[in-house]
Amino acid sequence: MASFLHTCFAIASRWPTVLVAAYSLAVLSWSMPAGLFPYKSSLDAITTKPLIFLNLWQGWDMFSPEPRSEDIWIDVLVIDRDGSQHHWPLTHMIEMPYFDRWQKERWRKYFNDHLRLDAERTLWKPFAEYWLRTLQTQGHDPITIELTRLWHPTHIPVSAARRADLYRGPWNRFVFYRWTASERGSR
Repeated sequence: MASFLHTCFAIASRWPTVLVAAYSLAVLSWSMPAGLFPYKSSLDAITTKPLIFLNLWQGWDMFSPEPRSEDIWIDVLVIDRDGSQHHWPLTHMIEMPYFDRWQKERWRKYFNDHLRLDAERTLWKPFAEYWLRTLQTQGHDPITIELTRLWHPTHIPVSAARRADLYRGPWNRFVFYRWTASERGSR
């Protein structure tokens, strides 16, 4: 019995190592394609809820093995009661200074990987209402908030010479959600 307790204490004293090893295995599983990692479905089933809860999940669709084939971003158009219009390019990282890109990377992932998708339409109204509250604290009086997704195919390979022209090409635009002031009274 003393030997068993000694072993348990030895393992418990190494909890940081065990934690790092478990997290590394979970990230490896999340990052690997199912065809290359046979334990992926079992490990993901165990680790998904804790990783999402702790905001430690990984998504590698912008890299390998199959990167996105289009540039995407989300834009918010706000029309105030006085008729003024304001645009916020939420995830157009190329227009942001590097420090802002670093700070807003999780937001970019949220907007591009979830908010813009039709399958995630339950997020649209709560996000518009969040944006409404944020704008009202800044003195705006919005009557319309439009969420727009923009996209266009990437041109592979992208050379340094083409990079400057990449964002001048035509963008596809689609307003995927429109909030109006008349919804304010329907709550």
